[in-house]
Amino acid sequence: MRVRLRRTGLLLALGLALLAARVCAQNPDTLDPEQSAAKAKQLLSQAVEAMGGTVYRNNEESDCEGRMAKFDRSGAMGGYSFIRSYWRYPDKNRTEYVVKSTKGGIFAVLIGNLPVKGGMFIQLFSGDKGWTMDKGGVSEADVTAVAEFQQAMRRQVHYVLLESASEEGVYLRYGGLGIVDLKPVDWVEITDQQDRKVRIALDHMSHLPLRTVAQTPNEEMHQVDEDITIYSNYRAQEGVQTPMQVSRERNGRRMYQLFYDSCKNNPSLPADFFTKASLEKRFKETGGKIKEKN
Repeated sequence: MRVRLRRTGLLLALGLALLAARVCAQNPDTLDPEQSAAKAKQLLSQAVEAMGGTVYRNNEESDCEGRMAKFDRSGAMGGYSFIRSYWRYPDKNRTEYVVKSTKGGIFAVLIGNLPVKGGMFIQLFSGDKGWTMDKGGVSEADVTAVAEFQQAMRRQVHYVLLESASEEGVYLRYGGLGIVDLKPVDWVEITDQQDRKVRIALDHMSHLPLRTVAQTPNEEMHQVDEDITIYSNYRAQEGVQTPMQVSRERNGRRMYQLFYDSCKNNPSLPADFFTKASLEKRFKETGGKIKEKN
């Protein structure tokens, strides 16, 4: 066992030494802006190919099911819920939560800005609009929740790889080589006209995204918020490489972890699935009650 660990350590040290040599050879500060942008575009293109190429580009919808663990300010798990998250890219999301357990049996799982103590809860966003459904019925989503969704959408991997780079006025930069989770990565930086920056770490060998780091000016608090999303446990799902585990941190604090059991791509969702009317129909059919999972 010790020999194996020693060998692993030597291989890691060798890998880091080789990476250090490549960092010196590919110092991003030595590239002019056009060269840096070209390098960044090349890496983003490689990432799209690694995610599935044409199949990934043509993937308009997804349907993923699993569990979400939430964490309180101390870092302890505050509860978990079963979730089912649907996307119609780039800006429509519907997430259905069934809260089954909370810390101490009395504290609510915080979903967005809302504490949910048990039962079914649905958040639906479509562009700059949003609605929620709980046992009380269907309501307009809080303005803050909609704004947070729009920011989260912009750092979502699908959006970063297929939308951000082609937006008008964005600035692309190659951020150099680095180490993430003991793996060598290439960093790409994307900055928009509102000075919002997203850095994406791409595995140096596979080119798969391992994390995004988003920096967003917070005018109210006079600071810059940093949101880190970590992607791992990739599996090929209908020709698309899909991260089955997703974790998020904000300003150094762990927020949640998602563990997906299954993901479907292009599931042919109903045309009205991301509308207020669809939630009203769902509420009428279920009365906001939990649908028990086996």
